Formats: sequence, C-alpha cells, structure tokens
Amino acid sequence: MISVCGFARKNVTTTVVSQDTVYYNGQLAKVASRENAEYYRLFAKESFNGKERSVFQDYYLNGNLRMEGGYNFVDLCNDKNTVLDGLVVTYYPNGKQKWQCNYKNGKRQGYLTLLLRDGSVVVAQYDNGDLVHNYLMVTHSNGQMEKVSVKEYAHLLM
Repeated sequence: MISVCGFARKNVTTTVVSQDTVYYNGQLAKVASRENAEYYRLFAKESFNGKERSVFQDYYLNGNLRMEGGYNFVDLCNDKNTVLDGLVVTYYPNGKQKWQCNYKNGKRQGYLTLLLRDGSVVVAQYDNGDLVHNYLMVTHSNGQMEKVSVKEYAHLLM
C-alpha cells in the first residue's frame, strides 16, 4: 500500500492557471473585449511526473470548451502563428468533441480523428504537418468504411 501511494504521488498532475484572458475574433486576431470576440483563451502550466508544459483552453462565448492542448509559443496578437505541441482536442459549439491530433512543434503528427455529428469517424494520417495520403478513411455509423477525398472534409480539419 505504501508503494502504491508513493507511485500515485509521482503521477499527480499539478496545474497553475494564469489569470489573463485573451479574446480572439473569427480571423484569429486578438480583440480588446468579449463583445468583439468569437472565443477566449485561458493559459496554464501543467506539471506531470516532474515535467512542465504550457497548456491552454479556448472557450466559445457560450462557455463551452472550443479547444484545449499544449503549445510551445502563443502569438497573442495573431493566433495563426501559435505553435501547438502535444495532444490538441477541438470541440463543436455544443460541447461534443470534434477532432483530436498530436502536434510536434506546430505540425500535425500521427493520426487525426474527426468525429462527425452523425456518428461517423474520419481518420487522416499526418507526418511532419503533411497528409500522408491523398484521401481520408471514413467509418460510417453503420460500420461501413470508405476512402473519401480530403476536399470533402477539409473545412472540418481546421
């Protein structure tokens, strides 16, 4: 029992949240107030197993989570220049998960999994920020799988 408690203490995640809130418009540019914003961002430092990383949480103005994950750099004036790092998860305005993907130094790495509202799952594979294939794999809610053009779902992969 003592070793279990000791192990548990090693795996405790500690999070310290910054009090600054940054507001962004639909073009990912910083705005001065909530009235002109489409979402807002909170910053934190997270420590797990003695390793610290910078994390963020974006929220829609309705209070639902929009996006969360890690980062190496945040451009407070233009979010297009933010460098994501680690697992990033996005959400639809209703709060349900949209997609998740790992990032390495601002580039997608590995599999992006997109959950569609109809229950279908779309998977894309990335290497160093580039799509590995010129198609996506879709598993429909009935279990049927098919290859589809990247263009068909490109607007949802942003």
